[in-house]
Amino acid sequence: MAGDFVDLKQLRYFAETVETGTMSAAAKRCKVSQPAMSLAINELEKRLGEQLLMRGRRGVVPTDAGRILLHHAEKLFAEEAKLRQQFDDRSELRSGKVAFGLIPTLAPYLLPLLLGEFRGRHPGIEIEVGENRTPNLIRRIADGEIEFAILSDVTTEDQRRFGLQTKLLFEEPLLLALPVRHEWAHREKDPEPSELKAQDLIQLSDGHCLRDQTLKACQLNQSEQGLQCDQLETALAMVSANLGMAVVPKLAIRNSMPDKVVVRSFKKPVPTRKIYLLKKKGAKLSKPADQLAGILVSDAWKS
Repeated sequence: MAGDFVDLKQLRYFAETVETGTMSAAAKRCKVSQPAMSLAINELEKRLGEQLLMRGRRGVVPTDAGRILLHHAEKLFAEEAKLRQQFDDRSELRSGKVAFGLIPTLAPYLLPLLLGEFRGRHPGIEIEVGENRTPNLIRRIADGEIEFAILSDVTTEDQRRFGLQTKLLFEEPLLLALPVRHEWAHREKDPEPSELKAQDLIQLSDGHCLRDQTLKACQLNQSEQGLQCDQLETALAMVSANLGMAVVPKLAIRNSMPDKVVVRSFKKPVPTRKIYLLKKKGAKLSKPADQLAGILVSDAWKS
């Protein structure tokens, strides 16, 4: 039997005819002509090789073959309704899932802002989020493990190699965190990045894009190293202990500041870092992911 075994539309016409008892009433309910209804049911009977309907004393009734078909048709209609409901729920963001990743210098500061608003709007969406460095996030996107990543730096070479593309979300200034007793803490003149020396800086370890951005802004090379650590929170704690200064993004000190730390803006032009959404090239974001990106580009949480 070539082609589809049965057509869902023909099944619906058949079931409506059984329910209403007449082909004319079924045609009216399905908003088709009676000849079209009759033709569809005849085609269904030919395909199955059985008579499905017969005329009884109270109208059209199913044959034995028709009752078998009606039993399975009702199951198909129920499954179709469930499927439609699931996709309606996904479309309205009542259910679904989004998996994404962030770099460590963003995750602790951005996630509470981002997910607090999103979960409030869409509590039924399952969220899977991973914190990782840029090379690992690139690999996870390329392998289809996550839908997108939020990061600060990705090379054009990696974009070409892995078939990725970026979308600029926002740009944030880089600031200088220094001990409250440091001579620059309260001086009138804003510090310049070029004034910083490697031995005075607490830097993040290799692999963090913020480290590379700091070295570039301060015109330092990789061989010039001071104290190193792996987390921004640790760097700020070391600043608080009067062990040096650290270049930090604005998000890192937006809501809280360790004791004995002063944050200064750099002299204009202030160095910044750009925050991107990275995804597979040509891939359309799912609706939950698109909603998350919409929160990221809004200005409501940046004040």
